[in-house]
Amino acid sequence: MKTTNLFWACSLAVLGICTIILTGTNLLRIELPDFTVRVIGLIDLAALPVFGYATVKKLQNKKS
Repeated sequence: MKTTNLFWACSLAVLGICTIILTGTNLLRIELPDFTVRVIGLIDLAALPVFGYATVKKLQNKKS
């Protein structure tokens, strides 16, 4: 259970940081290099399945 919570919290933090970086630079009209945007996007995509898996595990543990 503790490991699931750790994965969930870390992946949520990564998703939030990536979103803030991409949204913030877009709102401030700061142009990041294409490579940087793609790397942040890949990090975002890597954290998404971990977040989904941990969320499902948390919900299953809550039911039982």
